[in-house]
Amino acid sequence: WVTTKKSGTTFAMITMGVGELVWSMSLMIPEFFGGEGGVSGNRVIGKGVMGITFGPQIQVYYLIAVYCFICTGLMYALTRTPLGRMLNAVRDNPERVEFIGYSTQNVRYLAFMLSGLFSGIAGGLGALNFEIVTAEVVGAARSGAYLLFVFLGGATFFFGPILGAVLMVIALVLLSE
Repeated sequence: WVTTKKSGTTFAMITMGVGELVWSMSLMIPEFFGGEGGVSGNRVIGKGVMGITFGPQIQVYYLIAVYCFICTGLMYALTRTPLGRMLNAVRDNPERVEFIGYSTQNVRYLAFMLSGLFSGIAGGLGALNFEIVTAEVVGAARSGAYLLFVFLGGATFFFGPILGAVLMVIALVLLSE
């Protein structure tokens, strides 16, 4: 709630600082976070549901693909709702939004909660895919890479961050050869 009082660079720095605190806690409290070794799991333990055990990698791939398309569709649908329009308005002109009677802090807070929801889904699917979560996952390098995706593709265009991620992955593959 406190971080949503600010916007722009200030908000980004506060959020990055909180992320760095989580990263340092992941190394300082190994009982909870697993320390440098991280927290590992085994996705094949347990009974399968309708013949799906998530043992083979292809089943996990399809699960992640389905969730990715569903979440992308939900995020796109959100941009077409009144809340989505208000989010764009707060991004573009917060003074005008305050003038017409909306609280920019509440709108930013809702956006922060929704981003946490989708980030949690992505993190859970990543943990299922890799079967381990280490401190590197919450580090500044990973966060910076995602910000670079947004910067490359454009933040005002819905598919911009997706385009930026595709361009970065292609660049990393081509440059590593």
